[in-house]
Amino acid sequence: MEKLSSKKRLLPQVMELIRHSLHTVKYGHLILTVQDGYVIKMERTEKFIFTAKNKSGYIVQDVPARQHSFQSKIIAQLEGLMYGQLIIRIEDGKVEQIEKTEKRRINEQEGIYGDGI
Repeated sequence: MEKLSSKKRLLPQVMELIRHSLHTVKYGHLILTVQDGYVIKMERTEKFIFTAKNKSGYIVQDVPARQHSFQSKIIAQLEGLMYGQLIIRIEDGKVEQIEKTEKRRINEQEGIYGDGI
């Protein structure tokens, strides 16, 4: 079976959503769920913090077309991940933490766990 590269597994619309979210989320996190080596779901949790310091608006109209500086790091973390999640935490518009949870499927052998119950 041919191993797919991350570029083949990351659909353009997935990369577009990741790029857009990295440029627009000020506080929150992104959760990318991977199954069979493909990103199948992205959850975006965004928090809005209201303070006297924040004079700018909360809605970003013009998202830069350029790649975000952390996109290549995110792609590298997704490389080789077959099952699991990648959680990207964003604080004050900056990526603060990337957490990778990998799940591995283990085939059970017959007779070990009392089959036939």
